Amino acid sequence: MNWNYQLMKHTEPDGKVWYAVHEGYGSLGYTVEPVIVTGEDKEDVKWLLETVLKDIEKYGVKDYE
Repeated sequence: MNWNYQLMKHTEPDGKVWYAVHEGYGSLGYTVEPVIVTGEDKEDVKWLLETVLKDIEKYGVKDYE
């Protein structure tokens, strides 16, 4: 299994909906806190954003629980 990025749909108790990207590891679960986009340089940030986009296309959206 490999780490991946997962777009998660968050639904607040008041019904408000928002989306965030989390790191995931297959069926083992996802990080509690969303991913923060940072890097040591421009290429690091571009790589991260491109990887997140690819993983969103591959894995879709899951409900955050």
